[in-house]
Amino acid sequence: MIKYFIKYYIYNGNTKFLKSSFILPLLTVVVGCFVMMMSFSIMEGFSNKISDTIYFFDKEQSITINKKEFLNYYNKQDLDSLIIFLINKNYFFNSYEDRVMFVNNDNYKTIARVYGIINFNDFKPNQFLLNNHNSSLDDIISYCYLGYNQSINLNANSNDWLTIVSVLDFENLNSFPKERFNVKGIIKSNIPRYDDSIFIPFDSLLFSKNIFLNINLNKAINKTDLNILNSNFKKGISYNKDAHLFSDLFYAISYEKFFYVFFGLFIVIISSIMLMGFNVASIIKNVSSIGLLESLGLERRFISLFYILYGFFIALLGFSIAFLLFQVLLMLDNNYQIMDYIFDPNIYFDFNLELNFSVIISILLFAIILIFLSVLYPLYKISKLDIIESIKNRA
Repeated sequence: MIKYFIKYYIYNGNTKFLKSSFILPLLTVVVGCFVMMMSFSIMEGFSNKISDTIYFFDKEQSITINKKEFLNYYNKQDLDSLIIFLINKNYFFNSYEDRVMFVNNDNYKTIARVYGIINFNDFKPNQFLLNNHNSSLDDIISYCYLGYNQSINLNANSNDWLTIVSVLDFENLNSFPKERFNVKGIIKSNIPRYDDSIFIPFDSLLFSKNIFLNINLNKAINKTDLNILNSNFKKGISYNKDAHLFSDLFYAISYEKFFYVFFGLFIVIISSIMLMGFNVASIIKNVSSIGLLESLGLERRFISLFYILYGFFIALLGFSIAFLLFQVLLMLDNNYQIMDYIFDPNIYFDFNLELNFSVIISILLFAIILIFLSVLYPLYKISKLDIIESIKNRA
Protein backbone atom coordinates (compact mmCIF):
# COMPACT_ATOMS: atom_id res chain seq x y z
CA MET A 1 0.00 0.00 0.00
CA ILE A 2 2.84 2.38 0.91
CA LYS A 3 4.65 1.56 -2.33
CA TYR A 4 1.48 2.32 -4.28
CA PHE A 5 1.05 5.61 -2.39
CA ILE A 6 4.63 6.69 -3.17
CA LYS A 7 4.40 5.60 -6.81
CA TYR A 8 1.03 7.23 -7.42
CA TYR A 9 1.53 10.51 -5.56
CA ILE A 10 5.22 11.21 -4.97
CA TYR A 11 7.71 9.42 -7.21
CA ASN A 12 7.77 9.42 -11.00
CA GLY A 13 9.21 6.10 -12.15
CA ASN A 14 9.77 7.30 -15.70
CA THR A 15 11.85 10.37 -14.83
CA LYS A 16 13.33 8.80 -11.66
CA PHE A 17 12.49 12.01 -9.83
CA LEU A 18 9.87 13.40 -7.48
CA LYS A 19 6.64 14.47 -9.17
CA SER A 20 6.10 18.17 -9.76
CA SER A 21 2.58 17.72 -8.38
CA PHE A 22 4.27 16.85 -5.08
CA ILE A 23 7.25 19.23 -5.12
CA LEU A 24 5.47 22.49 -5.99
CA PRO A 25 2.69 22.34 -3.34
CA LEU A 26 5.24 21.19 -0.77
CA LEU A 27 7.58 24.11 -1.50
CA THR A 28 4.79 26.67 -1.20
CA VAL A 29 3.68 25.18 2.13
CA VAL A 30 7.29 25.36 3.37
CA VAL A 31 7.66 28.98 2.27
CA GLY A 32 4.26 30.01 3.65
CA CYS A 33 4.79 28.39 7.05
CA PHE A 34 8.34 29.75 7.28
CA VAL A 35 7.15 33.30 6.49
CA MET A 36 4.50 33.06 9.21
CA MET A 37 7.02 31.74 11.75
CA MET A 38 9.54 34.42 10.86
CA SER A 39 7.04 37.29 10.97
CA PHE A 40 5.57 36.17 14.27
CA SER A 41 8.97 35.60 15.89
CA ILE A 42 10.36 38.97 14.74
CA MET A 43 7.32 41.03 15.69
CA GLU A 44 6.79 39.12 18.95
CA GLY A 45 10.42 39.58 19.98
CA PHE A 46 10.34 43.23 18.96
CA SER A 47 7.03 43.83 20.77
CA ASN A 48 8.19 42.10 23.97
CA LYS A 49 11.44 44.08 23.99
CA ILE A 50 9.55 47.36 23.62
CA SER A 51 7.11 46.28 26.35
CA ASP A 52 9.92 45.42 28.74
CA THR A 53 11.54 48.79 28.00
CA ILE A 54 8.41 50.89 28.31
CA TYR A 55 7.06 49.12 31.36
CA PHE A 56 10.14 49.81 33.45
CA PHE A 57 8.49 53.18 34.08
CA ASP A 58 4.99 53.36 32.58
CA LYS A 59 2.51 50.50 32.82
CA GLU A 60 -0.37 49.32 30.67
CA GLN A 61 -2.84 49.92 33.51
CA SER A 62 -2.87 53.34 35.17
CA ILE A 63 -4.95 55.90 37.04
CA THR A 64 -4.96 59.60 36.18
CA ILE A 65 -6.02 62.06 38.87
CA ASN A 66 -7.10 65.57 38.05
CA LYS A 67 -5.85 67.18 41.24
CA LYS A 68 -7.73 70.41 40.69
CA GLU A 69 -11.07 68.62 40.43
CA PHE A 70 -10.21 65.97 43.00
CA LEU A 71 -9.21 68.44 45.72
CA ASN A 72 -12.41 70.42 45.17
CA TYR A 73 -14.34 67.47 46.58
CA TYR A 74 -11.74 65.72 48.73
CA ASN A 75 -8.61 66.63 50.68
CA LYS A 76 -4.93 65.68 50.66
CA GLN A 77 -5.55 62.90 53.18
CA ASP A 78 -8.07 61.31 50.82
CA LEU A 79 -5.46 61.27 48.08
CA ASP A 80 -2.99 59.60 50.46
CA SER A 81 -5.61 57.04 51.46
CA LEU A 82 -6.20 56.23 47.78
CA ILE A 83 -2.50 55.52 47.24
CA ILE A 84 -2.34 53.46 50.46
CA PHE A 85 -5.32 51.42 49.26
CA LEU A 86 -3.54 50.69 45.96
CA ILE A 87 -0.34 49.76 47.79
CA ASN A 88 -2.14 47.40 50.20
CA LYS A 89 -3.90 45.69 47.29
CA ASN A 90 -0.57 45.32 45.43
CA TYR A 91 -1.76 47.50 42.54
CA PHE A 92 0.65 50.39 43.04
CA PHE A 93 3.79 50.50 40.90
CA ASN A 94 4.78 54.17 40.90
CA SER A 95 3.31 57.66 40.70
CA TYR A 96 4.64 60.80 39.10
CA GLU A 97 3.93 64.21 37.69
CA ASP A 98 5.67 65.58 34.62
CA ARG A 99 6.36 69.09 33.42
CA VAL A 100 8.59 70.78 30.83
CA MET A 101 11.33 72.73 32.58
CA PHE A 102 14.56 74.60 31.88
CA VAL A 103 17.76 72.69 32.61
CA ASN A 104 21.34 73.91 32.62
CA ASN A 105 24.76 72.42 33.22
CA ASP A 106 27.37 75.20 33.40
CA ASN A 107 27.22 76.82 29.93
CA TYR A 108 24.90 74.23 28.41
CA LYS A 109 21.16 74.86 28.56
CA THR A 110 18.11 73.06 27.23
CA ILE A 111 14.42 72.40 27.77
CA ALA A 112 13.36 68.95 28.87
CA ARG A 113 10.44 66.97 30.21
CA VAL A 114 11.02 66.39 33.90
CA TYR A 115 9.37 63.52 35.76
CA GLY A 116 8.82 64.10 39.46
CA ILE A 117 8.60 60.59 40.95
CA ILE A 118 6.90 60.41 44.33
CA ASN A 119 8.51 57.14 45.51
CA PHE A 120 11.85 58.01 43.96
CA ASN A 121 13.91 55.64 46.15
CA ASP A 122 12.04 52.71 44.59
CA PHE A 123 12.86 53.87 41.06
CA LYS A 124 15.80 51.71 39.94
CA PRO A 125 16.33 51.69 36.14
CA ASN A 126 19.52 49.64 36.52
CA GLN A 127 19.11 47.69 33.27
CA PHE A 128 19.23 50.92 31.25
CA LEU A 129 22.05 52.73 33.06
CA LEU A 130 25.22 53.36 31.06
CA ASN A 131 27.49 53.84 34.06
CA ASN A 132 27.80 53.39 37.80
CA HIS A 133 27.34 55.94 40.55
CA ASN A 134 28.76 56.44 44.03
CA SER A 135 25.68 55.26 45.97
CA SER A 136 27.22 56.18 49.33
CA LEU A 137 26.19 59.81 48.71
CA ASP A 138 22.52 59.01 47.96
CA ASP A 139 21.35 59.85 51.48
CA ILE A 140 23.28 63.13 51.55
CA ILE A 141 22.60 64.82 48.20
CA SER A 142 19.62 65.16 45.87
CA TYR A 143 20.19 63.12 42.77
CA CYS A 144 18.46 62.49 39.45
CA TYR A 145 18.61 60.27 36.40
CA LEU A 146 19.38 61.91 33.06
CA GLY A 147 18.09 60.64 29.70
CA TYR A 148 20.79 59.78 27.17
CA ASN A 149 19.77 62.40 24.59
CA GLN A 150 19.70 65.12 27.23
CA SER A 151 23.13 64.07 28.48
CA ILE A 152 24.42 64.86 24.98
CA ASN A 153 22.54 68.17 24.82
CA LEU A 154 23.92 69.22 28.21
CA ASN A 155 27.33 67.59 27.82
CA ALA A 156 26.67 66.00 31.22
CA ASN A 157 27.93 62.79 32.82
CA SER A 158 27.37 60.97 36.07
CA ASN A 159 28.12 63.02 39.20
CA ASP A 160 27.66 66.32 37.32
CA TRP A 161 25.32 68.90 38.80
CA LEU A 162 22.22 70.14 37.00
CA THR A 163 20.06 73.13 37.80
CA ILE A 164 16.37 72.59 37.02
CA VAL A 165 14.12 75.63 36.75
CA SER A 166 10.33 75.49 36.71
CA VAL A 167 8.47 78.38 35.14
CA LEU A 168 5.16 78.52 36.99
CA ASP A 169 4.02 82.01 36.08
CA PHE A 170 4.73 83.36 32.59
CA GLU A 171 3.68 86.84 33.70
CA ASN A 172 6.53 86.90 36.21
CA LEU A 173 9.59 85.30 34.64
CA ASN A 174 11.97 86.83 37.19
CA SER A 175 10.66 84.73 40.02
CA PHE A 176 10.50 80.95 39.67
CA PRO A 177 11.68 77.97 41.76
CA LYS A 178 14.82 76.05 40.93
CA GLU A 179 16.66 73.07 42.40
CA ARG A 180 20.07 71.46 41.91
CA PHE A 181 20.48 67.73 41.39
CA ASN A 182 23.46 65.44 41.07
CA VAL A 183 23.31 63.06 38.09
CA LYS A 184 23.21 59.52 39.47
CA GLY A 185 23.19 57.82 36.08
CA ILE A 186 22.49 58.11 32.37
CA ILE A 187 19.42 56.23 31.09
CA LYS A 188 19.52 54.85 27.56
CA SER A 189 16.29 53.01 26.76
CA ASN A 190 16.04 53.81 23.01
CA ILE A 191 12.58 55.23 23.77
CA PRO A 192 12.79 58.95 22.84
CA ARG A 193 10.22 59.95 25.46
CA TYR A 194 12.50 58.66 28.21
CA ASP A 195 15.89 59.41 26.68
CA ASP A 196 14.81 63.04 26.20
CA SER A 197 13.72 63.38 29.84
CA ILE A 198 15.04 63.84 33.37
CA PHE A 199 13.84 61.87 36.39
CA ILE A 200 13.93 63.57 39.79
CA PRO A 201 12.35 63.12 43.22
CA PHE A 202 8.96 64.79 43.38
CA ASP A 203 9.28 68.42 44.51
CA SER A 204 6.01 70.08 45.49
CA LEU A 205 7.45 73.52 44.68
CA LEU A 206 8.67 72.67 41.17
CA PHE A 207 5.38 70.96 40.32
CA SER A 208 3.07 73.25 42.28
CA LYS A 209 1.09 74.31 39.19
CA ASN A 210 0.60 70.78 37.88
CA ILE A 211 -2.92 69.46 37.44
CA PHE A 212 -2.51 65.76 36.69
CA LEU A 213 -1.03 63.00 38.84
CA ASN A 214 -0.32 59.67 37.14
CA ILE A 215 -0.37 56.41 39.07
CA ASN A 216 0.94 53.30 37.30
CA LEU A 217 -0.46 49.93 38.32
CA ASN A 218 1.11 46.48 38.47
CA LYS A 219 -2.08 44.81 37.27
CA ALA A 220 -5.67 45.46 36.31
CA ILE A 221 -8.00 46.43 39.15
CA ASN A 222 -10.58 43.72 39.80
CA LYS A 223 -14.29 44.48 39.74
CA THR A 224 -14.74 44.52 43.52
CA ASP A 225 -11.89 46.93 44.19
CA LEU A 226 -12.95 49.10 41.26
CA ASN A 227 -16.42 49.41 42.78
CA ILE A 228 -14.83 50.49 46.07
CA LEU A 229 -12.82 53.19 44.29
CA ASN A 230 -15.83 54.39 42.34
CA SER A 231 -17.96 54.60 45.47
CA ASN A 232 -15.33 56.48 47.51
CA PHE A 233 -13.93 58.71 44.76
CA LYS A 234 -16.42 59.80 42.13
CA LYS A 235 -14.73 62.98 40.98
CA GLY A 236 -11.36 63.75 39.43
CA ILE A 237 -10.19 60.18 38.92
CA SER A 238 -10.07 58.10 35.73
CA TYR A 239 -8.99 54.49 35.32
CA ASN A 240 -7.03 53.89 32.10
CA LYS A 241 -7.55 50.22 31.37
CA ASP A 242 -7.28 49.88 27.61
CA ALA A 243 -5.41 53.04 26.61
CA HIS A 244 -1.96 54.18 27.65
CA LEU A 245 0.83 56.34 26.28
CA PHE A 246 2.07 53.75 23.80
CA SER A 247 -1.22 52.11 22.79
CA ASP A 248 -0.93 53.29 19.17
CA LEU A 249 2.56 51.83 18.90
CA PHE A 250 1.40 48.38 20.06
CA TYR A 251 -1.64 48.52 17.77
CA ALA A 252 0.68 49.30 14.84
CA ILE A 253 2.93 46.35 15.74
CA SER A 254 -0.10 44.04 15.93
CA TYR A 255 -1.38 45.18 12.52
CA GLU A 256 2.05 44.72 10.96
CA LYS A 257 2.33 41.25 12.51
CA PHE A 258 -1.00 40.17 11.02
CA PHE A 259 -0.08 41.65 7.65
CA TYR A 260 2.97 39.39 7.39
CA VAL A 261 0.97 36.43 8.70
CA PHE A 262 -1.67 37.06 6.03
CA PHE A 263 1.12 37.11 3.44
CA GLY A 264 2.27 33.68 4.67
CA LEU A 265 -1.32 32.39 4.63
CA PHE A 266 -1.70 33.68 1.08
CA ILE A 267 1.28 31.56 0.02
CA VAL A 268 -0.26 28.49 1.71
CA ILE A 269 -3.57 29.26 -0.07
CA ILE A 270 -1.66 29.25 -3.37
CA SER A 271 -0.30 25.85 -2.37
CA SER A 272 -3.80 24.54 -1.61
CA ILE A 273 -5.13 25.79 -4.97
CA MET A 274 -2.14 24.27 -6.72
CA LEU A 275 -2.68 20.97 -4.91
CA MET A 276 -6.37 20.99 -5.84
CA GLY A 277 -5.47 21.46 -9.51
CA PHE A 278 -2.92 18.64 -9.45
CA ASN A 279 -5.39 16.33 -7.70
CA VAL A 280 -8.15 17.02 -10.20
CA ALA A 281 -5.68 16.50 -13.07
CA SER A 282 -4.55 13.28 -11.41
CA ILE A 283 -8.13 12.02 -11.12
CA ILE A 284 -8.86 12.82 -14.78
CA LYS A 285 -5.62 11.20 -15.91
CA ASN A 286 -6.09 8.07 -13.79
CA VAL A 287 -9.86 7.79 -13.98
CA SER A 288 -9.67 4.38 -15.64
CA SER A 289 -7.25 3.07 -13.01
CA ILE A 290 -9.56 4.28 -10.25
CA GLY A 291 -12.49 2.52 -11.92
CA LEU A 292 -10.48 -0.70 -12.25
CA LEU A 293 -9.52 -0.59 -8.57
CA GLU A 294 -13.18 -0.22 -7.65
CA SER A 295 -14.14 -3.16 -9.84
CA LEU A 296 -11.51 -5.25 -8.05
CA GLY A 297 -13.19 -4.53 -4.72
CA LEU A 298 -11.38 -1.45 -3.38
CA GLU A 299 -14.00 0.76 -1.80
CA ARG A 300 -14.35 4.32 -3.07
CA ARG A 301 -13.92 5.75 0.43
CA PHE A 302 -10.43 4.21 0.61
CA ILE A 303 -9.51 5.90 -2.66
CA SER A 304 -10.80 9.19 -1.23
CA LEU A 305 -8.83 8.53 1.95
CA PHE A 306 -5.63 8.33 -0.11
CA TYR A 307 -6.18 11.88 -1.38
CA ILE A 308 -6.91 13.12 2.16
CA LEU A 309 -3.77 11.44 3.49
CA TYR A 310 -1.79 12.91 0.60
CA GLY A 311 -2.95 16.43 1.51
CA PHE A 312 -2.18 15.89 5.20
CA PHE A 313 1.22 14.45 4.29
CA ILE A 314 2.14 17.57 2.28
CA ALA A 315 0.88 19.90 5.06
CA LEU A 316 2.75 18.04 7.83
CA LEU A 317 5.95 17.57 5.83
CA GLY A 318 5.95 21.20 4.64
CA PHE A 319 5.35 22.47 8.17
CA SER A 320 8.08 20.20 9.58
CA ILE A 321 10.64 21.42 7.02
CA ALA A 322 9.68 25.07 7.71
CA PHE A 323 9.97 24.49 11.47
CA LEU A 324 13.38 22.83 11.02
CA LEU A 325 14.59 25.78 8.89
CA PHE A 326 13.31 28.19 11.54
CA GLN A 327 15.20 26.29 14.27
CA VAL A 328 18.37 26.52 12.18
CA LEU A 329 17.82 30.27 11.79
CA LEU A 330 17.21 30.56 15.53
CA MET A 331 20.46 28.73 16.29
CA LEU A 332 22.42 30.93 13.88
CA ASP A 333 20.91 34.07 15.38
CA ASN A 334 21.71 32.96 18.94
CA ASN A 335 25.31 32.14 18.04
CA TYR A 336 26.14 34.73 15.39
CA GLN A 337 23.44 37.45 15.80
CA ILE A 338 22.59 37.37 12.09
CA MET A 339 19.39 39.38 12.68
CA ASP A 340 21.57 42.31 13.75
CA TYR A 341 22.59 42.67 10.10
CA ILE A 342 18.93 43.17 9.19
CA PHE A 343 17.80 45.13 12.26
CA ASP A 344 20.73 47.25 13.39
CA PRO A 345 20.56 47.35 17.24
CA ASN A 346 21.91 50.91 17.14
CA ILE A 347 18.77 51.95 15.25
CA TYR A 348 16.25 49.34 16.38
CA PHE A 349 16.14 47.39 19.62
CA ASP A 350 18.49 44.51 20.32
CA PHE A 351 15.75 41.86 20.50
CA ASN A 352 15.59 38.07 20.33
CA LEU A 353 13.40 35.99 18.03
CA GLU A 354 10.48 34.58 20.01
CA LEU A 355 7.87 32.03 18.96
CA ASN A 356 5.56 30.49 21.53
CA PHE A 357 3.95 27.06 21.34
CA SER A 358 0.41 28.32 20.71
CA VAL A 359 1.57 30.20 17.58
CA ILE A 360 3.35 27.09 16.27
CA ILE A 361 0.20 24.98 16.71
CA SER A 362 -1.93 27.70 15.08
CA ILE A 363 0.32 27.80 12.00
CA LEU A 364 0.18 24.00 11.74
CA LEU A 365 -3.64 24.00 12.01
CA PHE A 366 -3.96 26.76 9.40
CA ALA A 367 -1.79 24.78 6.97
CA ILE A 368 -3.74 21.54 7.55
CA ILE A 369 -7.15 23.23 7.21
CA LEU A 370 -6.24 25.04 4.00
CA ILE A 371 -4.74 21.91 2.43
CA PHE A 372 -7.75 19.85 3.53
CA LEU A 373 -10.11 22.34 1.87
CA SER A 374 -8.17 21.90 -1.35
CA VAL A 375 -8.93 18.16 -1.28
CA LEU A 376 -12.70 18.57 -0.99
CA TYR A 377 -13.34 19.24 -4.68
CA PRO A 378 -11.23 16.26 -5.88
CA LEU A 379 -13.19 14.08 -3.43
CA TYR A 380 -16.40 15.37 -4.96
CA LYS A 381 -15.07 14.44 -8.42
CA ILE A 382 -14.29 10.91 -7.21
CA SER A 383 -17.78 10.52 -5.73
CA LYS A 384 -19.29 11.27 -9.15
CA LEU A 385 -17.19 8.72 -11.06
CA ASP A 386 -19.03 5.96 -12.91
CA ILE A 387 -17.20 2.62 -12.69
CA ILE A 388 -18.37 1.31 -16.07
CA GLU A 389 -17.48 4.51 -17.90
CA SER A 390 -14.08 4.59 -16.20
CA ILE A 391 -13.26 1.05 -17.34
CA LYS A 392 -14.48 1.86 -20.86
CA ASN A 393 -12.05 4.80 -20.93
CA ARG A 394 -9.27 2.41 -20.01
CA ALA A 395 -10.25 0.13 -22.89
